[in-house]
Amino acid sequence: MVINLFSRVVPAIALFSASVLMAQNYQTMPISSGFTADVIANGIGSSTVTTNNDVDGVSYAFIAKDFQLTSTSAAITYGIPVDGVINSVVGTTPGLSFQLASLNANNSLRLAAINDNGTLAFTTPKAATKLYMLAVSGSGTSTVSVVVNFTDGSSQTFSSISLADWYNGSNFAIQGIGRIKKPGATPGAGDDVPSPEGGTNPRLYQAELAIDAANQTKLIQSVTVTKASGSGIPNIFAFSADAYSDCMPPVLQAVSGITANSALVSWTGNAASYDVYHSTSNTTPAGSVTPTYPGVTGTSTTIGGLNSNTTYYYWVRSNCNTATGQSVWSFAGTFKTACSTFTVPYTENFDTTSTGSSTNTNAPSCWAYLESASFAGYGYVTTTNNYSAPNAYYLYNSTATTGSQMLISPPTVNLSDGTKRVRFYARSGSNGYTLLVGTLSNPADPASFTPIGSPIALTTTHTQYTVNIPAGSDLQLAFKHGLGGTGRGLYIDNITVQNIPSCLEPTAVTSSNVGANTATIGWTEPSPVPAGGYEVYYSTNNTAPDASTVLNATNSVTSTTASAPLSGLQPSTTYYTWVRSSCSASDKSIWSTSTSFTTLCVPITTLPWSENFDAMATIGSAIIPNCWKQTPGGSSSNYNFTSANASQQAYNDPKSAPNYVTIYYPYSNAAYLWTPTFTLTAGSSYDFTFYWVGDGYSGWQNEVLVNNGQTATGATSLSTFITADQTAAGGGNSANYTKVTVTYIPTVTGDYSFGIKALNTTTDPYYMGFDDFSLTQSNLATAETAVKKKEVNVYPNPFKDVLHVADIKDVKSVTVTDVAGRVVKTIDNPTSELQLGELNAGLYLVTMNFKNGSKSTVKAIKK
Repeated sequence: MVINLFSRVVPAIALFSASVLMAQNYQTMPISSGFTADVIANGIGSSTVTTNNDVDGVSYAFIAKDFQLTSTSAAITYGIPVDGVINSVVGTTPGLSFQLASLNANNSLRLAAINDNGTLAFTTPKAATKLYMLAVSGSGTSTVSVVVNFTDGSSQTFSSISLADWYNGSNFAIQGIGRIKKPGATPGAGDDVPSPEGGTNPRLYQAELAIDAANQTKLIQSVTVTKASGSGIPNIFAFSADAYSDCMPPVLQAVSGITANSALVSWTGNAASYDVYHSTSNTTPAGSVTPTYPGVTGTSTTIGGLNSNTTYYYWVRSNCNTATGQSVWSFAGTFKTACSTFTVPYTENFDTTSTGSSTNTNAPSCWAYLESASFAGYGYVTTTNNYSAPNAYYLYNSTATTGSQMLISPPTVNLSDGTKRVRFYARSGSNGYTLLVGTLSNPADPASFTPIGSPIALTTTHTQYTVNIPAGSDLQLAFKHGLGGTGRGLYIDNITVQNIPSCLEPTAVTSSNVGANTATIGWTEPSPVPAGGYEVYYSTNNTAPDASTVLNATNSVTSTTASAPLSGLQPSTTYYTWVRSSCSASDKSIWSTSTSFTTLCVPITTLPWSENFDAMATIGSAIIPNCWKQTPGGSSSNYNFTSANASQQAYNDPKSAPNYVTIYYPYSNAAYLWTPTFTLTAGSSYDFTFYWVGDGYSGWQNEVLVNNGQTATGATSLSTFITADQTAAGGGNSANYTKVTVTYIPTVTGDYSFGIKALNTTTDPYYMGFDDFSLTQSNLATAETAVKKKEVNVYPNPFKDVLHVADIKDVKSVTVTDVAGRVVKTIDNPTSELQLGELNAGLYLVTMNFKNGSKSTVKAIKK
């Protein structure tokens, strides 16, 4: 059985990481004298001013992070730290650091020739078990000898210490600190220009000098370093010590007794007493810090007052009855407190949890993934198939058809008191896979699962489910894979555990009877049915209503039944709707999940009309402009409304930038692309025009069609603009678009759409590009030409809310359309003041429809 249980911490493992080794007492050894060169360029000014020598004998020096050639030079992000503190990255000496001398003075003992030597005197002599030297060799390797001088006049010699070149050596304490070339008598182009040197060079190295046991209690007064051999130039920068003490730090033991707000820590040692310090930071405390628990006389203590589900670090030091008195802090121990019992409501959407994998099962903190022994599947947080981005939870049973696999919630206060419910979204890889919801009496035992109700049959679409939790004693909820076959994947998202509200929300919200300006919203009523009926909120924005949302006649309706009609909607517009129950004036349910619908398009009545796709805010594969249509759709046709894409078909450039439509015609299939619908007058002549470019294949049969339903059925062929087996010419290459114009004269006044039928007779797919569609009226119908056109003036133009008509006499109605040809308002029996305040800013066509059948259209701009 596998369990990733984050809702409690098992004392046996306790997330304990304290070292069983004795802690080091690392201390820096400040140097009072002995440095012979400044080889670190820093501050503002030329490197010749801020240094007096180089590292390598060929004019290159180290550089500090604050170096600027001038006050306006760009700051650098690499270099020697300005405070001179070098924190060693050598893995065997964690916590060791070095303190460089001032960057404004001599900071290196530079030994150019064989037998050159120098003595570095320490400001404060110290006893040490080990001495660490920070050094490097410029322009090649070298060896040095080091004599450690004690205050009693004795010494210890270390011979043949190898120093690596400042590039690419191992055992480095720091790397990637960059360098700079000091200008010579004749400055070069690269002089005084900082260089990061690839981010890994130059380097400073750490050498260890182990002090003999007989010398460890002696105070170290100075070191004398001599160049013994090698072509490189040794540079000695700093020393640090593992200081000697006869008061040893304790050795930490495993943590036990972990609760949500406390933990029992223990250690071994024989000191008179101990100090304990804890923190949520893993930074080792300074010697002067005030302990959390000072003077503990035993070898254990309980750290209390902690936060639940939190990682803590702790240190212990010894208080000895000797002259040295007190040890350094031990290595850090760490533990994580247990999760407290959750109160409702709480929600988990998995978005703040790192993703897992089939080999790394995981769950959010305080949740758990649990499976039976030898179960073949897995569960983890994933970024695929979420209801709300970015994450969801994935249960997959692989080859397992028996056993248990489940996601477990944290323990919940009074989960099974009969007043709680859980709401969540779930979907499956195929329709019919099942999920069980239940409770656990033992979160480590899948056999303690008690199901609530029947298994839930999931679909391939995320659906919200609500499960009321019956009375009982279990405190943890579980979502269990229903199995039933191999290789079944389930996805869970947005889990909410809450009290069952007094006013229940409607479910299964749907839309029907969608027209250009109307729709009907329906839902499933809760039980009991709310006494005050329902409120329906609708919006063109997919933002759910909340407590601050104001309901009014422009965005909501009420109903006492399980449906409600909506009216006054804009055509060809997507709306989102939510429904809630009204049990009383002060008791409303939460809002339901939303449903969406798009109102129908209205026929375009004002010509000329054009479309070049350039105003589309969203472009990409299979995106169709508003009120256009593709048939039959699906796998037999693929439309890409997009800007020019050289990786797809380089020759399909737009005729007019930036956008055009690329249409892909698969093997031996017909595809249809239909324009919006137009209201055409019997007897009038209309010119339908577009431009096309092809990919050079033969086997095309492309026709222009017209019908009144945007479907292939009943369509009339107007022309064949590419004949079968025609080879590429004209529009068939990137340099030329071919213009196609067909004329249509309807015999019956009505609504019509123009279409392009593309039939590929070959076994090869091909692409075509289309751009700049237009429809114009080439002559008026007899009834229209018999009536003298009457001109009408409007003012002011631009207008704010009211547009005035100079002469409203004989005007039967006014139609306002936007530049896309959509009717946005119709006014019957208008007055001379047209109230248009609800319109968005932009250009509109205002058409006066006269009683004698004539029309007059003017352009008006809404501010």
